[in-house]
Amino acid sequence: MTQTKTPFENVLSAHEFHPVIPKELQFGTGYVVDLTPSSHLWQQVTDEHTFADEIVKQAIATNAQIVIGRYAEHRLIYQDKENFSDSPNRTVHMAIDLGVPAGVPVYAPLDGEVYGIENHAANGDYGPTVILKHALDGHVFYTLYGHTATEYLSQLTVGQHISRGQQFTAVGNTEENGGWAPHLHFQIIKNMGDYSNDYPGVIDPEQFDFYQDNCPNPNLILKRSDLD
Repeated sequence: MTQTKTPFENVLSAHEFHPVIPKELQFGTGYVVDLTPSSHLWQQVTDEHTFADEIVKQAIATNAQIVIGRYAEHRLIYQDKENFSDSPNRTVHMAIDLGVPAGVPVYAPLDGEVYGIENHAANGDYGPTVILKHALDGHVFYTLYGHTATEYLSQLTVGQHISRGQQFTAVGNTEENGGWAPHLHFQIIKNMGDYSNDYPGVIDPEQFDFYQDNCPNPNLILKRSDLD
């Protein structure tokens, strides 16, 4: 990843945002997961004990209040998912995952408007998804919230104003979120291109330079010290 921040990244770095989930969780004791192919985590995985089971075990052992999935991490956990059947080379995660229980509220980090709403229901996809559009110090950008709760989608309309700190959705459960353990996929997007209610959250490593620029590290908003 680049060592020098872009002007947009400097703006995000200097700004104080509202927590995306309750403060005590967002800044609580975290278990930062390593899902890279060389991770020791995989040595504990069997047919009866999945990687998700091992994450829960480690989170309990470390008294974690939140499980963190890293930005720009190379993962091989997507290839058996329906949503990735036609794109096996997509392995790099361009968001931060906030692993918290289903039902945890999700708040807008700053003022914005609803840009996209959709339930991407395929196995391995985002499930219920909300994209907000923001403007900050001359920069227009977007934040994507994946794996959320279905019940909130009907309460939102494109163009609807969402205030800083307003709850607009919640973390979804496994049955509705694309088949994943409950967590929030949180991603920053500078330019949506031709997308409206969706955007790639896992990309081909050959396209990393483009997506690293267009989807900077979400910790610029979250501001957890253990992710810098």
